[in-house]
Amino acid sequence: MENISIILSDLDGTLFRDDKSISDFTKQTIRQAQAKGIKFGICTSRARMNAIKFLDGIEPDILITNGGGIVYLKDQKIYSCEFTVEEIRKLISAAFEVFGKDVIISADNEHALYSNSREELGDKFWTFNDFSDFRETCMKMCIESLDKEKVEKVASVLGLENIDYLPFSDIPWYKLSKKAATKEKAIEELCRHLNITTSEIAAFGDDFNDIGMLKLCGKGVAMKNAIEEVKNAADVVCDTNENDGVAKWIENNLFILK
Repeated sequence: MENISIILSDLDGTLFRDDKSISDFTKQTIRQAQAKGIKFGICTSRARMNAIKFLDGIEPDILITNGGGIVYLKDQKIYSCEFTVEEIRKLISAAFEVFGKDVIISADNEHALYSNSREELGDKFWTFNDFSDFRETCMKMCIESLDKEKVEKVASVLGLENIDYLPFSDIPWYKLSKKAATKEKAIEELCRHLNITTSEIAAFGDDFNDIGMLKLCGKGVAMKNAIEEVKNAADVVCDTNENDGVAKWIENNLFILK
């Protein structure tokens, strides 16, 4: 692993403990890795603003957020892929038609996370929008449902070949984004910008939308608490998110050689 120059970590179920905190040991380990010349990055489905607020004590070199819809290298935006206003309006209209007017949906972009829910859901801080006249571009849309057949009907309004749609394992929601707005596509664009290969990246994850990332990168590391599909796709399995799995793996596998 002498060639690992970038660490990319998912947040929920991976870098975060179950209460969404990050331990001091993990923060210190990340800073030590950066001091040794290894870039550290976040790769999450969270909207950008809903990821940054939890990173107190961590200054990532790379931010891949909104499910891969946007990539920042420090303060420089190097990649963005989003639904146009017309496309997101078609998806929203289809969601209400297929699921009914009471379905809970969300849509996010670089600046905000919108939902028609009247309540805060978990730790996510929504900006309320009833989506009756929504006119913003968005990186992804989520639907509160695990009904794959109905989700496919919604996605089909833009063509199933154009949409990436995956469930979350820990919440009853589906994520819809453009094919070019996935974690693996974002990583490819990052590598192109840095003129490196994906073999130089160690990536950590736990859920369905981490599978492509772990397969793509030089070292794919699944959390012990990950779903079985992720563990099967990974090269190795580290300790759980509750037990500083990411930091322990970094310390045990990268610091020896740096």
